[in-house]
Amino acid sequence: MVRYVYFLLIFLVLTGCSVNTTFVYKPAGPVTGVQKLPVKIAVLPFKDGTEDFTKRGNELFAQENLKYNLAKTGISSLITALTPELWAKAFADDLAASGEIRAVRFIYGMSELSDEEMYIDGTVEKAYFGGTWDKPNEFAVSFRALRKADNRMVWEKAVARSWKDTPAIYNGCGLGLQCMTDRYHAKINMVMQGLLAEARADLVRTLVPPSGSRVEGRDSSPAKTPASPTPESADETIESILKGK
Repeated sequence: MVRYVYFLLIFLVLTGCSVNTTFVYKPAGPVTGVQKLPVKIAVLPFKDGTEDFTKRGNELFAQENLKYNLAKTGISSLITALTPELWAKAFADDLAASGEIRAVRFIYGMSELSDEEMYIDGTVEKAYFGGTWDKPNEFAVSFRALRKADNRMVWEKAVARSWKDTPAIYNGCGLGLQCMTDRYHAKINMVMQGLLAEARADLVRTLVPPSGSRVEGRDSSPAKTPASPTPESADETIESILKGK
């Protein structure tokens, strides 16, 4: 079955319509009931670790192999490219919007570092759009945080998502091309929100582990109910991490 992207292209050719396909990431709202951690973080552009292709297969003659690499190319009439820089900016926006970090900003290079204690970079490993309904879409991104003082890594995390779309995503759109495009963007945004939230939560746990909880690799006992860290304990823990203690 030819996926909707092919039908969108045909509709555009036949009708001469134009569609706004520019994807803009929208972070979720602030996390409630959390303490803002006293640390400033900069996020650098991520690297492209995806396979070296933009598109495989053909909408008409090689549907079974059809796949797009969204890290390198967009899809006409559907979505612009999800470049590594876009992923980095999205993570910076997500960290800032969560309210869990004192200050976060995106920068283009190390020379732009100012009073941040840490910086984050990463690699987009997968950003693949499957070409038929029965083929999965795949996102995978690895993250790491380093201390500015000595470039020592203090956190790393790899997060992945795989899912299949269904025609139901376009219910109610009829032949509305912009509606279809907006629905797909909303789906991509939701997947990215979940992926970035998982990375953010792990970063926060690394900076200030919940009191009484099991720290993986250090204690094999069952996890206890976590307690929110006091402002003093959060400050002390982050300071010890930043100083390498």
